[in-house]
Amino acid sequence: MCRPDQFDKVAVFFDMSNLYFAARDLGIKIDYTRLLDFIVGGRRLHRAYAYMAVAPDDNTAVPFLTWLRRNGFRVITKTLRRYSDGTSKGDLDMELAVDLLSQAPYIDVAVIVSGDGDFTYLVDRAQRLGLRVEIASTPRYTATDLMEIADRYIDLEANLHVFALERATQAPSLPTMPSEGVSRAAHDPSQEDRNGRPDEL
Repeated sequence: MCRPDQFDKVAVFFDMSNLYFAARDLGIKIDYTRLLDFIVGGRRLHRAYAYMAVAPDDNTAVPFLTWLRRNGFRVITKTLRRYSDGTSKGDLDMELAVDLLSQAPYIDVAVIVSGDGDFTYLVDRAQRLGLRVEIASTPRYTATDLMEIADRYIDLEANLHVFALERATQAPSLPTMPSEGVSRAAHDPSQEDRNGRPDEL
């Protein structure tokens, strides 16, 4: 028997920075192919986007970005900015929002892989366009308002066994970036600035 949502067309939007900090806190490495399959859940994948800030002098990012592209991800990057106080920021929230709303006429479901509360208004607007919007994240890294407005919340922490990898078999990881000067508060989804560049995932 077919599931009612089996033929839904799904687009997935990965906030790589938010996902990195969640994975780091959980002490895991991620198999992105398995994670994508888990999120799509047997529905029809329209497109998977990955948003990532890259330091201009970081050549180690190339293998990871290449791996993502070769494994079906549409990769969107932005140059990481470093400030005089030692903090770093690479905010791609606008790019994610524009892509999601641009794809709205062609999909049934949008899945945002992030717990960033800044996406709450985006979810509301997408729902008004008729989209079903799902949030995939870990509860400790998810703003309450975002979790409550979602049509479905996917708890990644409760499903680590599906996509967590041993280091020996992991997919390429996010490249190294110095993190000095980046405060813990900058990675809190309830704060405005939590887009510091991850060092590896």
